[in-house]
Amino acid sequence: MGRTQHIRNMIEEQFLVEFDDELTDQSDLFKAGVIDSFGYVQLLSSIEEEFSIQLKDEDFLKNILTSLESIDAFVAKKIAERDDR
Repeated sequence: MGRTQHIRNMIEEQFLVEFDDELTDQSDLFKAGVIDSFGYVQLLSSIEEEFSIQLKDEDFLKNILTSLESIDAFVAKKIAERDDR
């Protein structure tokens, strides 16, 4: 399973939703009512653990990741940074 699919599964399981024609990879998960601020912190914490990446406080606040697409790009960037060390 690829990274994107893994993140999609995490969101679907954590928030009891299903990606489809209405909830796409580009959908704003906040506007769609899928997550709130507490759920966002929980999701990023789960991603941090699942992908063995370290997030700083500014990562949680600087760029609010609203879609699966933006979350996936962020995780890819963090993995690349980790692997460059």
